[in-house]
Amino acid sequence: MCNLKKFTKEEIESFMPQQHPYLFVEDAEIEGGEVRGSYTIKGDEFFLKGHFPNNPIFPASVMLEALGQLAIVLLMRGEIDPSGKNANKERIFFTSADGVRCMRICKPGDRLEMKVSAKRIRHPIGIFEGSIFVNGEKAAYAEKISLTFDF
Repeated sequence: MCNLKKFTKEEIESFMPQQHPYLFVEDAEIEGGEVRGSYTIKGDEFFLKGHFPNNPIFPASVMLEALGQLAIVLLMRGEIDPSGKNANKERIFFTSADGVRCMRICKPGDRLEMKVSAKRIRHPIGIFEGSIFVNGEKAAYAEKISLTFDF
């Protein structure tokens, strides 16, 4: 059985390549090949001024970015390599996503509850699947998120 690892917003900011205002993971916990995290849409995100004026809607592309960032938490702090190495933050890049679906509009005040599972991690590629829920309702899903990485 794997140990549960929990990370606060401050801890996440200390190791993530993405930083404010483009970091969309506020807390995370890793258990085995799965990571859970959340992000609350505040309404002052820079892109909401134009998406859309007087009707701010959190972009689907940013929801996908949030899932990718959560996968990075797993690559950097999970137990992905038998030798104990973790991915280097300067060497992690998004490569593709497949089977992405959005089922719900997300607005300021919504808390995105995210889950990402490792489907296959074999250096230099990590394949993940992820989902986002708001108030128990599925908001988005990605069947396959691919990241390339190095140690």
